Amino acid sequence: MERREFLRNFPRGIIIGIAVSNVFISNARSSVYNVLTNTPQCKKNPEEILKEMYKEVVELGPYENEDFIKREFHIDLDSDENNSEEHVVFLIQSVGDKEKMIIQVTYFEAKRTRIIKYAKDIKTILCYVKGDKIEIKECDYSAKDIKSLFPDILQGIRNKKKFLKLLDRKDKFQGFDSSFCR
Repeated sequence: MERREFLRNFPRGIIIGIAVSNVFISNARSSVYNVLTNTPQCKKNPEEILKEMYKEVVELGPYENEDFIKREFHIDLDSDENNSEEHVVFLIQSVGDKEKMIIQVTYFEAKRTRIIKYAKDIKTILCYVKGDKIEIKECDYSAKDIKSLFPDILQGIRNKKKFLKLLDRKDKFQGFDSSFCR
């Protein structure tokens, strides 16, 4: 008797399993399609994105008692939040009538565990900013790499700014200072 019920329910289970797997596969395809098609930053000129990055970092301003701007960000290149393997540092300093901007990207890799990570590679970009013009003097990246990297860095900057604004908003409501969080 139990065997008959099993044989009667087995095809139903297979059909339900196939239907569920098709739903998951189609959902995955549509999310990948959205990621590939909804990337307006990739269509922008890298120099325009560099200007936006400069403006966003300058807007954050220097830390207290510093006459230069140093800001650090983490970027997400592989869509895994647990895997923040890229660290970006911006240094902006006035040099005469220009501003010197150094962008340093450090790539990390885990050796034995996912907890401890070691610097695998460091690349830098040296720019000079005067008014509305940005001139790249030295760059360790190819033009192709820059087109994909700059939007990710800009998104990392915006994520940190959003986070800092949330902290400031919480502080206003709770009445304590979060300057230690920067």
